[in-house]
Amino acid sequence: MIRSGLALVLILVGLAFASEFEPIVDSRMNFEEALGGQIIPDSIQLELRLVTVQYWSFDGHIHEGQILCSRLVVNDVEDLFELLKRTHFPIRSAIPISRWYGSDSASMANDNTSGFAWRTMWGSDTPSWHMKGLAIDFNPRENPAFHHSRRSPPDGTLDPKAPGTLSDNSPVVRLLRSRGWKWGAHWRRVQDWQHMEKQIR
Repeated sequence: MIRSGLALVLILVGLAFASEFEPIVDSRMNFEEALGGQIIPDSIQLELRLVTVQYWSFDGHIHEGQILCSRLVVNDVEDLFELLKRTHFPIRSAIPISRWYGSDSASMANDNTSGFAWRTMWGSDTPSWHMKGLAIDFNPRENPAFHHSRRSPPDGTLDPKAPGTLSDNSPVVRLLRSRGWKWGAHWRRVQDWQHMEKQIR
């Protein structure tokens, strides 16, 4: 009886320990759900992959989310999120923007990190690299975009010392730049602090 009672206690402690470190799931969509029913050419859909990632969020817990991206950058995305998790760089959430019916504005308002988006560049008719799954926007409220007097998202605040903010020395920027990605923070027309893209023709 003593041995069986001890075994039960150990099992319960083990389950409690395991549940404490179970990631909080922000997104667990299938591929069709991640596309969100949008009319997207087959040639684009065939190039996309849904990558499951884990990260520390601003609540101090490990979360699990998903990045919809091109098959050409899957390795970059996986290595990036491993680095972010290891360095405790916080990501609010990583959820395909189909959660907000494809609205990039709604995704940004929720400070969500996302990849693929079926949209043009901000204030332009030019296709965005998001349309090919070759761009990621990180923590938009901490890393807003600026175009003349406009800010996106409107409640975004750029504070280089704030957690989750990108800089030239941040692990996100350094790793992706080393792999050929470009960062929008220093562009002339738009200073897009959240945005990184890999221009693969």
